[in-house]
Amino acid sequence: METKTLRKKSGKTINLSLNKRQFINVFRFMDDQDKEYIYNELKKILLLGKVKELHESFADCELTPEEITAEVEAVRKERYETGRQVSG
Repeated sequence: METKTLRKKSGKTINLSLNKRQFINVFRFMDDQDKEYIYNELKKILLLGKVKELHESFADCELTPEEITAEVEAVRKERYETGRQVSG
């Protein structure tokens, strides 16, 4: 387990060496404001990771705008012909 050093806004540092279960136990004792802050920070980190994965999944995509447009038009035509178009 790796020890992390955190620097608080007050200038003090905290050395932490926690596993997941220990972190959750610490989290349970925090006040709601701190929990909300950590929750929002985790959401940002997770969202950035998902965006990066999505971007990388399209990196090898060799579709041209014309091919995309042709596919969209084909789907629209098929949906229109079968009465499944979405109305506004």
